[in-house]
Amino acid sequence: MMVPTLDVREEVTAARSDPDTVSRFCAALLASLPRADQRRKGELYVRGLLTASGRKTMRNLAAIADDPAAAQSMHHFISCSTWDWETVRAALAGHLDRTLSPRAWVVRSMLVPKTGRHSVGVERRYVPALGETVNSQQSYGLWLASETVAAPINWQLSIGKGWLQDNRARASVPADEDGTTSDGAAVQAVLKAAAWGIGPRPVVMDARHSALPPLIEAFTTAGLPFLLRINSGCTLLAAGPGPRENRVAAASAEHLLSLTRAQRRPVEWIDPASPGARRTSLVAPLQVYWPGLSGSRPPGPSAPAPPGAARAAAPGLPLTLLGKWQTYERGVRQMWLTNMTDAGYGPLLRLSKLTRRVETDFSQVSLDVGIQDFEGRSYQGWHRHVTLASVAHALRTLEGGAAG
Repeated sequence: MMVPTLDVREEVTAARSDPDTVSRFCAALLASLPRADQRRKGELYVRGLLTASGRKTMRNLAAIADDPAAAQSMHHFISCSTWDWETVRAALAGHLDRTLSPRAWVVRSMLVPKTGRHSVGVERRYVPALGETVNSQQSYGLWLASETVAAPINWQLSIGKGWLQDNRARASVPADEDGTTSDGAAVQAVLKAAAWGIGPRPVVMDARHSALPPLIEAFTTAGLPFLLRINSGCTLLAAGPGPRENRVAAASAEHLLSLTRAQRRPVEWIDPASPGARRTSLVAPLQVYWPGLSGSRPPGPSAPAPPGAARAAAPGLPLTLLGKWQTYERGVRQMWLTNMTDAGYGPLLRLSKLTRRVETDFSQVSLDVGIQDFEGRSYQGWHRHVTLASVAHALRTLEGGAAG
């Protein structure tokens, strides 16, 4: 979807004090809303996210309107109205794709602990990163990211089938939402955005606590390049030593990378979380195979096959396993898996660091504009809130000159 192009990088100096800039930005991104009153309320909501102090409750957001009935009106606009949030997200994605020149699509999980059970999608779930069960709401955001800026463009809730069966009518969940696992939500966030026609970028994701098979299969089928952080115990196939040229062996990623220590090379990278800070890591790549997709090939040219492999069928999908060490450590610090087998290990390492850019902008910008503050029970309300919070995030990011 095409929207009017705004050169916000040159115009925005402080969105809080420049109402005209906020109006122009919202006019372009909210043009799909069918009624003028909806577009007006959408702009008011974005202004509230940018300026209200504390949690972005309906009361706090409505305070900027100086209208006692504004809170109820905003609640209806978010939770009960008819406007299509996906069209707004597509417009936002198209604009940011042109403006920010992103290098990657970064997938990030957003876990929001909750005390009650009435908010949309809230249930008790085991969180591997915390090692405990948490009453929470989980979603996945898709971010456009470069070394200097990151902004979310799409969101997908993870909703269990049990919760959906008990709460579909109360939460106004549409009939075509049949429940999604966390990994399914991550895939949907990516594939829906890919259908908007924005330039495809490598999908970068910390997948240490995710099920890899559905991620790799979905991204491979869609023809998308990916770079996934994996855990040390992930089992892969690699060419084994010995006289048999087509011999392969299954081993953990950590063990395979321990065999590449002599091939490690230093790579310098600029830390996206600390602008201007240059750091050095040791990296080593290794060709491996993903056994679940035998005979499949990644998009684009592939790296040379190991000796003898040309005379035998590939044992799986050819991938590159990339290990990253700190210069003062013996053990491997990070492990990444990619189907970009023709990419150099330096560019791959720098691409992996864009997750740090997303983490920085999430904590410094998204939280400040209330991305986690929706307290309603409506499925549609949650989606509309995070959509307009993403618009506010884009404005706040651009006002800081990150894209300039």
